[in-house]
Amino acid sequence: MSANRVVVDVDPDAARREAQRILSDGRFKSSSTPRPLRGPLKWIADRLDDVFGPIGRFLERVPAVVWWIFVAALVAFIVWMVVRVRRRRVTAPPASAARRGPAGNRAEDADALEREADEAERSGDLECAVRLRFRAGLLRLGDRGVIRYRPSVMTGEVRRTLRSERFDGLAGTFEAVTYGGRTAEHPDVDAARREWPHVLEESGRR
Repeated sequence: MSANRVVVDVDPDAARREAQRILSDGRFKSSSTPRPLRGPLKWIADRLDDVFGPIGRFLERVPAVVWWIFVAALVAFIVWMVVRVRRRRVTAPPASAARRGPAGNRAEDADALEREADEAERSGDLECAVRLRFRAGLLRLGDRGVIRYRPSVMTGEVRRTLRSERFDGLAGTFEAVTYGGRTAEHPDVDAARREWPHVLEESGRR
């Protein structure tokens, strides 16, 4: 028993037009919204990949244990810096380096500070000698009215006032030893003893 077949003639042109009509519907079209930054953003992304791509691939190959060692070292360094700063803040100046005024306020004495610096140098504490002699020099500048001395006076402020290469050198040594952790040496102490009188002399000619 054979099945009856129905043959329908289709016009190819009509079918093509119908397909174009269907595809012209907005559902089948991408958004025509302009994207003027697409080019520049793609260029930036390509440049960043050129720079950081190799770095990222290298870091991916670093063993995890190395990262843990790095993090532990970083934490230890931060703790060391915090302890150092706190120790500097809570360390009081030597008793013989200050005297009490009538109102009970601490008034530092430059001569006493220099004597303490000499004692520190003889005992081998060169860092303390550098710090004490620097403070004594600032006090003498304050006594002469060259600067407005106070315990919190900043070296940058004094630099701008004096504009002295000699003082800049002394201040650089003081900051490196006091805040930068550099070990003080005998030439640092000798320079402080030799240069401070010249700084004071220069300031008196202003």
